[in-house]
Amino acid sequence: MPKYASKDVGFHVLGSYSLLGSDSKFEDTVELKLNETPALGEEDESYWSSGARKTTIEQEGWFDDDVGSSHEAFKELSDVSLPMSIAPHGNVAGTRMDCYESVDRVGYTVQLAVGDVHKAKGSYGCYFGKKPMTVVHELVAETTAGNTDADDVQCPAGGSNGGASVVHIVALDGSTPPTNCTITLRHSTDGTTYVDKHSHAAFTPTNVEDGIASEYKTFTGTINEYVSAAWAYSGGTSPTVTFVLGVYVAP
Repeated sequence: MPKYASKDVGFHVLGSYSLLGSDSKFEDTVELKLNETPALGEEDESYWSSGARKTTIEQEGWFDDDVGSSHEAFKELSDVSLPMSIAPHGNVAGTRMDCYESVDRVGYTVQLAVGDVHKAKGSYGCYFGKKPMTVVHELVAETTAGNTDADDVQCPAGGSNGGASVVHIVALDGSTPPTNCTITLRHSTDGTTYVDKHSHAAFTPTNVEDGIASEYKTFTGTINEYVSAAWAYSGGTSPTVTFVLGVYVAP
């Protein structure tokens, strides 16, 4: 069985905030909800479960107030729900990433102590359970519009029951920033000929600055075995986009 360590974590992104640099701990707790069901006259406890699960998430780390940092993400406890993704096995295309479709920031604690580095702790409200995704495009910068068709990722057997993809853009800039950037999930049956599956919203530099340049988007029907990412800009001079794209194949 493979073992992983803290050094293996590839990225942790909330919307367009990149949080990994200030994280020291990430805790994901999944609880199966049980209800007591003993009747009058019964001696022993009994329980019933609908199969519903509750997910809670907390992170601890260092106080960081840089632009796009964890402090920027939490300081006002914005009521805007955002997708969040973490890559426990590395920032490598083809590896697993966990995605939370929609989370709220519900708590933020800054810890100051004599003789210690300032620390911070954030907690989330999670609307949906996490989805195990495959990294299609690593969190790296891209310049000229293009795609990763030649460096595709294989999703074993693909699927015919739909699924979802998520994109997080953490930087969108240039000598003259583009008006927007569109990220597209592509797929292929043979790893040779690719077609678009669906495109994510046309994100603007302002979206990135506001921390909201991200989207979790479902799709129906078939997703083929081989997948890739494409990106295109509107306007701008020497544009650069830094993003991650992941895909979930429904069983």
